[in-house]
Amino acid sequence: GTLLSLSLTGGPKEPDDGNVVGVVRSEDNGYTWSAPEVLFAHSRRACWAPEMYVDGDAVCILVHTYSAESRYRELIAYQSFSYDSGKTWSQPRSLPSGLSNLVFRQRVVLRNGTWVFPVYWQACENAWDWVKTPVEDSLTMQWPKRSGVVISHDQGESFSLHGELKDTVLLWENNVVELSDGKLVMLMRAERAGVLYRSESIDSGKTWSKAMPSDIPNPNSKIILLRYGEKIILFHNPSTLQSKLDFSARKPLSMWVSHDDMATWKHKIVLTEEPMFYPHVVVDKKEKKFLVACENAETHYLVRVSFETIGV
Repeated sequence: GTLLSLSLTGGPKEPDDGNVVGVVRSEDNGYTWSAPEVLFAHSRRACWAPEMYVDGDAVCILVHTYSAESRYRELIAYQSFSYDSGKTWSQPRSLPSGLSNLVFRQRVVLRNGTWVFPVYWQACENAWDWVKTPVEDSLTMQWPKRSGVVISHDQGESFSLHGELKDTVLLWENNVVELSDGKLVMLMRAERAGVLYRSESIDSGKTWSKAMPSDIPNPNSKIILLRYGEKIILFHNPSTLQSKLDFSARKPLSMWVSHDDMATWKHKIVLTEEPMFYPHVVVDKKEKKFLVACENAETHYLVRVSFETIGV
């Protein structure tokens, strides 16, 4: 019943080789939190943990390190496990099947038991020597971000990479959801496109359709897409911004609910009008609430949304 929250912290900015993974815990469902502690740090590289998941008695954190000099182009992914509700953790170790240079997103367990992780990575199209040919930031088509999925048919014992979705814009921070007919839908942040991009798979994630613009507005911000019962729920910032990265445009923080496999969105609920972004969601069946962790680049918050809001 403990809540565990991770953060990217340490150093003066992101990316910086002083970046570490911070952790706080709550024993009262998020009303009060422990003092922040450093959970993972590396002596020479930056450290980050964008996702974690619970599987039975095990909790897994996907820990990533990167060299700030190359931004995220030489990012390496690892796994760390806890078997005592997050009190102690194993030393991060390599992923199975030789997979490395991937950012892992929210795990999806399909009806047939298959695990699907949306992933994205940076390719090198130019500026191989970033000292001789400096790259201004990570949001560049010299090092384009591409999306795919990692699949496991044996509960994490082995992994395989599928898909390489790309376009003339960066495609990243992707999420996947399974529809009622078994089709998978991937939504991706598409940098400076003003909307999310969409791709579909009819073979449990092995192959994907060409990524195309959707009609869902997005101001260059992360989303969470999940299924609860027969409903599909999207937590995001439904506003359009194309020209630049602007944190103040990441508003409102909203919850969209579809009853017809994303053909339409029956409920469009504003959680907060002010800039609040990068949601991560826990479904609390006991309390009948969605627990939404979010931030404004300075402060972290937890927003509770009752199931009654969407008629559950």
